[in-house]
Amino acid sequence: MNEAGGHLESARDDRTLYVIVWAILVLLLVVGLTIFVLPIPREAAVTLIFGVAAIKAALVLRNYMHLKREHLLIYAIVLIPTLFLLGFAITLIPDIVFRHAM
Repeated sequence: MNEAGGHLESARDDRTLYVIVWAILVLLLVVGLTIFVLPIPREAAVTLIFGVAAIKAALVLRNYMHLKREHLLIYAIVLIPTLFLLGFAITLIPDIVFRHAM
């Protein structure tokens, strides 16, 4: 009987966590939409919106796709190619800047 009660308690905790994460996602949606109303430069607004989107993606990955219980190898599989992509993009910045300067 104790074991069944523990499963029910765990399921209730999971549901509570899902509702909390959903509320945070809705809040971040509102934040992302209000960024357009703020009197800030367009580049700053786009940067902020991408930051909010990255936070929302991380929340969805960890909680709804259950990656918080995965081994660290999963994170390495995602992080290493992302770092390569970022490095390649950074190395192309001088080509983009100097090409438009001509």
